[in-house]
Order: sequence, then structure tokens, then C-alpha cells
Amino acid sequence: MNPVIGYWTYRGNVEPILLLLKQADQPFQMKTYKQGVGRDYLGIEWPTDKKQLNLFYPNLPYIVDGDIKISQTLAILRYLARKHDLGPRNELETVRSDIAEQGAFEMMCSLWSAWYVETNQEYENRRPGLESYLVEKFVHTENVLGSNKFILGDRVTYVDFLLYSTLDYIRLYKASLLDSHENLKKFLDRIEALPKIKPYFHDEKFTRFPIIGSRAKFGHYKPVV
Repeated sequence: MNPVIGYWTYRGNVEPILLLLKQADQPFQMKTYKQGVGRDYLGIEWPTDKKQLNLFYPNLPYIVDGDIKISQTLAILRYLARKHDLGPRNELETVRSDIAEQGAFEMMCSLWSAWYVETNQEYENRRPGLESYLVEKFVHTENVLGSNKFILGDRVTYVDFLLYSTLDYIRLYKASLLDSHENLKKFLDRIEALPKIKPYFHDEKFTRFPIIGSRAKFGHYKPVV
């Protein structure tokens, strides 16, 4: 039986998981949950499934793979990486992977923190701090990547997909932040050109937006240029 992945109807935290599964040639079933409005933003289906799935940390995304049930984005990525040999293979690679994973996920979470705010003014107030933080983290990320094609060298691993999604969300938010970071832009191109990944982005069902839910001040609707 193919694994079931549960998440909202946007890219968010689930996309790195989907990219990993595509790279692994692992068929899967997607269970999507529609968000509600206002205080009922959890919708109808998820609160019910949340109680019935018996997850240790009931949350989205989740995976049900036979008898194994996992929530939490990084736990799912690590599990699938171990299963499909898309993770580090020795201690030195593990250290490098752990550092890059933490850095990429912190950048992703910084986006959610800045975008999920109550007012437009609060969003605007947070933008300068967010952008200076991201530019600093780009330098750190380039130090880890170095001259490698991917984080661990010539072999793509789960942490590359986590980094890809994070950088792509940033690119959609403000592409000019990456102008001085050609190495990271080339990294994005390399991921999109992977033979098993390229069809994902060319599928007619794929859209860059929404990145996150409609309560966010950025990331749900495609900006009007």
C-alpha cells in the first residue's frame, strides 16, 4: 500500500516531502484538507482526523506508511530519507546535513512568523528585519554549499529539497534578495532540472501559489504586478 500524506491545499511544509517522494519514485496518496474561515480555520475534516489518527504530535503534515504514522515535517523527511537512501551516509555527512537542515528550516519558519500576523502594518514592520536576517542566512548557506552541486556533494538528499522550497518561497516573496547570491540561484535551477523532479514543476496541476494559508499577509495569493 502506498503511503498517505496529509496536508493543507497549499505548498508550505509539505513540498519538500513531495519532492523527496518524487525523487525516490515512490507513489503516494495525497489527503488534502481545506481550511475554514476565521476562527474555524482548521476546517471540518482535519479536527476529526486529528483525533482519530493517533499521532504522537497531531499536526500537518503527516504520513501514514503501513503501520508507521509520523507527524512533524523534519521527522517525516528524515524517515523517508532513511527509507529511500536520500540522507547522509556517514558521520561527517550527518553533521553537514544536520546543520543545513536546521538553517533551512529556520529560514522557512522565519517566513511564516513574518507573514502570519494580524495587520498589514505589522507585516510591513516585520519585513526589514526578515530581509536582513535572510540575507545573513544566505551567506551561511553558501558557506555550507560551497562549490558542491548539492549540500552533500554530487548526490541529492532530503535536505536539498527542504532548502529548495525555502529558497523558492523567498524568491517568490522578493526575488531581488537573491541577486547577489548566484550560487543559490544556480542551486534552485539544479533542483528543478533533476530528471525525476522536472515533471513535478511542469505538471499542469502545479502552481507556485498558494504557499501558505489565507490568513497570511503574504504567500496565499499571487501578488499582482
